[in-house]
Amino acid sequence: MSKGNKGKIDNLGRVVIPKTIRDALGIKHNDEISMTVDNAKLIITKGYKTCSICDTKEVTTQVSDKLLCDSCISEIKGL
Repeated sequence: MSKGNKGKIDNLGRVVIPKTIRDALGIKHNDEISMTVDNAKLIITKGYKTCSICDTKEVTTQVSDKLLCDSCISEIKGL
């Protein structure tokens, strides 16, 4: 099932996630959400950001559409 709405970003960079979308994702007041960019699309998901390699929640960097932690970045640099 697909849901969609249009919205505008206010002067502080905020956007309201409509109730119908929050309900569809099960997002409640004070829930954490993750925002990532994938092929020029903003992807909003419920929950924590996790590293694309090791799944830790200590994400520090986004490269393209991938989220990485410092540990994995150090490991990649060492290759």
